[in-house]
Amino acid sequence: MNTNEDKMEYIEEFDHNLIEGHEYDGIKELDNPPPFWLLSLFYLSVIFAVAYGAYYFWLGMGDLQVAEYEKAVAEAQMNMKNKQGKSGFDENNIVLFTDEADINAGAQLFATKTCTTCHGMHGEGNAIGPNLSDEYWIHGNTPNELFQVVKNGVPSKGMTPFKGQLSEKQMVQVLSYVLLKIQKSNPENAKAPQGEKLGFYSPDAETVETTTDSTGTE
Repeated sequence: MNTNEDKMEYIEEFDHNLIEGHEYDGIKELDNPPPFWLLSLFYLSVIFAVAYGAYYFWLGMGDLQVAEYEKAVAEAQMNMKNKQGKSGFDENNIVLFTDEADINAGAQLFATKTCTTCHGMHGEGNAIGPNLSDEYWIHGNTPNELFQVVKNGVPSKGMTPFKGQLSEKQMVQVLSYVLLKIQKSNPENAKAPQGEKLGFYSPDAETVETTTDSTGTE
């Protein structure tokens, strides 16, 4: 079979697929439809696009990304509030323990969780950490401020964060021990004052108790 015969057979085989009027420079265009699987995928994509547009845009039944984000944030905030309510702790409103059991637990934690390494056995302070028994403070003297110090630490001063070592309740137990027992205890070998004179914490008033110095200022 020569080349011309091959061409004739080829033309006859595909002649029924020729598109009339689609011939350019002797080249005829064949009508070759896409395979079924490709057409099916195309039609499904069109149907999905229409349904997606109707659900999220035209009918407004679904939430767009911004709305989903806002809902997720609101849900997270609600969960946080519920968690705080269940645990009884609010970082912005720390209430100290006054019962002996919790204060003793705080004393035990103070003695075993490296607190004594920096602040001394009785909170008198040492070469590393400040005296906790006087009325001078470096990072504030309210329960809320001190809770953040215990929780997050003070890396620049070498203060270890205890949020991964102590629970919220345990941190408040330690604070209760420091503010209700170590304060005003006048331990021996107390370290010289550091920081600002902010006064002693007063549990009755849930505030600080300041004293007047010789210049008449608090």
